[in-house]
Amino acid sequence: MLFTIDEGLFSLFPALQVGVVVCEIDNIRYGEDGLEEVVDDLMVHFSFERPQDHPNIKAWREAFKKMGMAPTKYPSFIESLLRRALKGGPFPRFNPIVDLYNSIALKYLVPISGHAVSGVDGNISLTFAAGTETFIPMDMGEQEAVEKGEVIVKDNSDALTRRWLWKRSNKDRIESETTRACLLIHAMSGLPDWICERAVKDLVDSILVNEYGRIVHRATVTASERETEFAV
Repeated sequence: MLFTIDEGLFSLFPALQVGVVVCEIDNIRYGEDGLEEVVDDLMVHFSFERPQDHPNIKAWREAFKKMGMAPTKYPSFIESLLRRALKGGPFPRFNPIVDLYNSIALKYLVPISGHAVSGVDGNISLTFAAGTETFIPMDMGEQEAVEKGEVIVKDNSDALTRRWLWKRSNKDRIESETTRACLLIHAMSGLPDWICERAVKDLVDSILVNEYGRIVHRATVTASERETEFAV
């Protein structure tokens, strides 16, 4: 299986990096994911007046504007996750690997998308939509039309996200029964160069320390190396 980024995205965002972690997992085995601690730390120490004032969130808002998307109407996944954390109250939990990557995403304030490999047809790409892809949202709402030219994560037949990571699909949703997952750490241009690799390392180390499973593949896709291949 290949993960590829369209070269047109690097024309817009030359320093874009996407970390790729493919893992074989026992997704009913809980460990210490640190989610509550990360949320508590944000509640106490988040020093910006609004979520969108943080440089990491601002980078995504500026990117969305550059692509012609209204960031208030279509907030990035990490902005929505941060807003939920700052709202207070028990943070939603789903299953071990999703809770872990949500914890890492909040710790570094970078969006992470998780894809059950069994739900993917062919290869995965971060690209511009042709406008012919189908999309079923994670909440199992009605099938949506994907607009031509919008940035999506897709497989060979369907959109797996909409408007980069504004919405995610039910098709490749990670469930308790999932045994192999592809986790994508999206680091937008304008963020520190080190943030992608550090988030990847933290994610990999946490999977191993908690004995969630084993790492099948690890890579960082950049303008100089636009694809990575892994066994399924």
